[in-house]
Amino acid sequence: MDIKVRELSPIVVQTIDERAKKRGLSRQHYLKELIENYVMQKELNETDQAYKTLIEKNTEALHRFSDQMQRQNEWLESMSEDMDPTQEKR
Repeated sequence: MDIKVRELSPIVVQTIDERAKKRGLSRQHYLKELIENYVMQKELNETDQAYKTLIEKNTEALHRFSDQMQRQNEWLESMSEDMDPTQEKR
């Protein structure tokens, strides 16, 4: 699909041409890459944010799970101490 851009200042066009030349690209190919990268970057940023949110939620869940496991271990230890026949009863 074609896109036409009109009424760019000569300085902008010159800068585009210089940057394209530095990369060894034609103006058309350079602009095509710029537009494609711009579009993809937005999608990548959204995906990145979704993963960050997921990691935060999983981290919170793991902390809660760890706390619960610690409480259960403490409870089991206290129960085993109460049931240990080698310990004196008071």
